[in-house]
Amino acid sequence: MKPRKIVPQLEDEIANPSKKIIFLWGPRQTGKSTLLNHLRQKHGGAYFNFDDLNDQKLFVPELEKLRSVIAQKNGGKDSRIIFIDEIQNSPESTQSLKLLADRSDYIIFATGSSELRAKTRQFDTLAGRYKEFLLFPLTIDEIAIFHEDKISFEKSLSFANRDLLSRHLEENMIYGGYPAVILADNKIEEIKNITQNSVVKDIVNIYDLKNTDLIYNLLRVLAMQIGNLINIAELASSLKTTTTTIDNYLSILAKNRIIYLLEPYRTNKRRGYLGRKKVFFYDLGIRNALIDDFRALNLRSDLGAVFENLIIMGVLRQNIYERNNNKIYYFREISGSQKEIDLIIETPQGSKTGYEIKLHGGKPNIFPELQIAEYGTISKENAPDFLI
Repeated sequence: MKPRKIVPQLEDEIANPSKKIIFLWGPRQTGKSTLLNHLRQKHGGAYFNFDDLNDQKLFVPELEKLRSVIAQKNGGKDSRIIFIDEIQNSPESTQSLKLLADRSDYIIFATGSSELRAKTRQFDTLAGRYKEFLLFPLTIDEIAIFHEDKISFEKSLSFANRDLLSRHLEENMIYGGYPAVILADNKIEEIKNITQNSVVKDIVNIYDLKNTDLIYNLLRVLAMQIGNLINIAELASSLKTTTTTIDNYLSILAKNRIIYLLEPYRTNKRRGYLGRKKVFFYDLGIRNALIDDFRALNLRSDLGAVFENLIIMGVLRQNIYERNNNKIYYFREISGSQKEIDLIIETPQGSKTGYEIKLHGGKPNIFPELQIAEYGTISKENAPDFLI
């Protein structure tokens, strides 16, 4: 298995669990099953795949029967760890998970797709018994490792490593970070396949959406508007549907981590933009597949928006992987010059940093009334620091 930076956190939870159940969620094809199999091979344990109805049926909410099945799945021996792949296929298994967490010493490591996790509330009945992790498409240092570059996961980069990772920026901005895409000989064919079969079709099937064309057309419109403010009324009008439908579809796409809606920084003096969010895609390969644009960056008119998308999602991913509870926003003046801060990072203690995001550099706008402690610019030179 190629190294993934989330593995040490998962290893720590297995060695010294803070909860009895460890969930690893994420979009399809981000590598969750690969990670599960890696940990199973290293630590040993009983394995269930809930894509298999027989495995689902064996997982009954009766403790002695569960012990028997777990031992059988581990070659007749008792097992400390239970591994379950595709847990979202059996939300009713929460009864058995609760039983094992409350009345046994087993550690349960389960993976599942964000798509189905977002639809059901049944896993929330396990409150207090689980810890959740989220797996994203590859970070830029993971992409480098997938290409056999000699680099290790570091929280801060040396000049040499920053330069090395910069060489993978264009690939990341064009093809995204799905592992199968990075490894594929035909990257365009692979990302188009993922977009059609693991994004659009899954969403349509899971939510039983009646208008396939509408969700696809909405995704295409959003893909052409990355970095822009969302206007639900305009979207509804252009797609000939209702604002309620658009609002519902946007919620589905955001919950399933296909799009990310960046909130504006709120102040009492500027209420006009409270409801306006910016749209970004979790993976730029998916976004580019939706508009069928895989041209080199120097040929693209949307280069600035693509780079901004890359950085916003990199910072969001860092926040989630590092579990630092930072919040991110943008800010724009309502009137006058409509000056903007592309990114505001606010710590739990209330300290704020504002960034201008420009591939070839620039100066950030200053807003004294926002009480931002520090300003900076994110460009091609320092972008890897925000993408590892």
